[in-house]
Amino acid sequence: MEIHETEDHEYVDIHIERRRVIWITGLVLAGVIALVVLTADKVSELAERVVRPVPYRPIPEVYDIKGYDAASEFAFEKFLRKGSNREQFAALENYLQSKQVDDVVPLYELLRQGSDWQKVGEPAFAIPPPKYWQSMVKTLRAVREEVIPAVGPVMVLSGWRTRVYNRKAGGARTSKHMHFCGLDMVPQRNFTRKKLIPILRTIHQRDGKRWNMGLGIYSGIRFHVDTCGYRRW
Repeated sequence: MEIHETEDHEYVDIHIERRRVIWITGLVLAGVIALVVLTADKVSELAERVVRPVPYRPIPEVYDIKGYDAASEFAFEKFLRKGSNREQFAALENYLQSKQVDDVVPLYELLRQGSDWQKVGEPAFAIPPPKYWQSMVKTLRAVREEVIPAVGPVMVLSGWRTRVYNRKAGGARTSKHMHFCGLDMVPQRNFTRKKLIPILRTIHQRDGKRWNMGLGIYSGIRFHVDTCGYRRW
């Protein structure tokens, strides 16, 4: 017996196919709409940037640290690009790492000559000769074991100084900075001078002889520590 498809059966197949097309089209449209909604904020943000670009803000070469001018890491990076400075600093860094004192303060701070380099017309940074490197090891240990536990983290304003810089800045002729032994610092925490001085003097009275420590207290909250002669001023 031969079987023939009826016209009704063909109509049903066409109807199902149309439904399928409609469903697929609806799903695609829903996906597009969802994508537009999810990315609307990003598009708006991008449009704002195009219309109102973010102003350029140059990286500062000088920081104000507790009222003192301090050359920044950006300025130090520029210093490293000159001559053999990068190689010399890497050697100093390796030496201090070998003595396990590279974590006391950021090492580039040790090379700040002072806070008045702009006034005296000298470079903000300088690298000491290797013969002086050992002097800084003991000073960093004293800062780590005596000063930081009492006043918290410190920032170095003046470390190594050349003789030319020291003379122009009015430093003492026997300044321990010229032997890479002394550090001028300020606490990161907010201390008044009245609160800071007794703490530093207590450190010096209790442990100064053991470290052969020199302690100097300047105006404000700036103070000096070295381990090249027991004294105080």
